[in-house]
Amino acid sequence: MKYIIRVFDFHTKKETIKLDEVFETKDAAEAAIEKLKLQYPEKYEYVKVPVKC
Repeated sequence: MKYIIRVFDFHTKKETIKLDEVFETKDAAEAAIEKLKLQYPEKYEYVKVPVKC
């Protein structure tokens, strides 16, 4: 299954960043989330969403 990442502001809970990249595996999406967390610690909440392609 493929995944996309949705990024929400931690305080307002509104979607803030649109990521167009589609990840081939759950592990790839989780690795990308970890990289984003290092760039923006405690600023955003990340959700991986399964997609049908």
